[in-house]
Amino acid sequence: MNEKSEGTHQLVFLGSGGPFPLPQFFCSCAICNAARLDPAERRTRASVALIGEEVTLIDAGPDLEMQLERESISKIDNIFITHWHYDHIAGLGAIGYPQALCGWKPIDIYIPEKLLTHFSHELEYLKEQIILHPLHLGENISLPDADWKVVKTSHTENSVGFIIDSKIKVAYLVDTTLPPEDTIQEIVDTDVLILDAMFDSLDTKWRHFTVQEAIDFWKKTSIPDCILTHLSCHRWENRQWVAGFSFE
Repeated sequence: MNEKSEGTHQLVFLGSGGPFPLPQFFCSCAICNAARLDPAERRTRASVALIGEEVTLIDAGPDLEMQLERESISKIDNIFITHWHYDHIAGLGAIGYPQALCGWKPIDIYIPEKLLTHFSHELEYLKEQIILHPLHLGENISLPDADWKVVKTSHTENSVGFIIDSKIKVAYLVDTTLPPEDTIQEIVDTDVLILDAMFDSLDTKWRHFTVQEAIDFWKKTSIPDCILTHLSCHRWENRQWVAGFSFE
């Protein structure tokens, strides 16, 4: 049990969708049409919040403000960034105004070192509202609610995942295909694996697990529990989106 396990902690899924929300505005498949009719079927982009003494997010996609409002989260202390893709970082531009208006301390943003230049090129106006912390593989970061370890994912050259050690030990690997062997060894003693499972099925090479590939990988790890996220609820066949899921 981690020494930071006292008090109330919650790991809240802010979103579990893929790079597009569900329904997708350009798609009229059965899955998207069902989501249009039933709000319970809708998904926003993948992100989680660890809520305890502080509020710590993993990723900040374009749905961020709506997600925070939905979950009654009124302040952000820290944000960990997995990689620099639109569906994981587009919400960063929205954090400056509330930080300034509400008088929060600057928001600590933890980001892979080689991605730091994006802030000077694209988000320079946030420099008074944030403190940037470069992340390195294997690094451990200690925050009031959890200890965080940085591990590599197989999505982009600089993409990372995190092992969150608090009341329970959680591995968050989104986005990824089969992760490097070093990462697999790091996650074997975790309690919960949160894993990318973007496609129902796939007939070409993408940098994401299919649902079945994610399940097969989890079973090989012997980790007790697995939660699938980054779900598009579609298949990719013959260069076309096709409605899923095929699983019963």
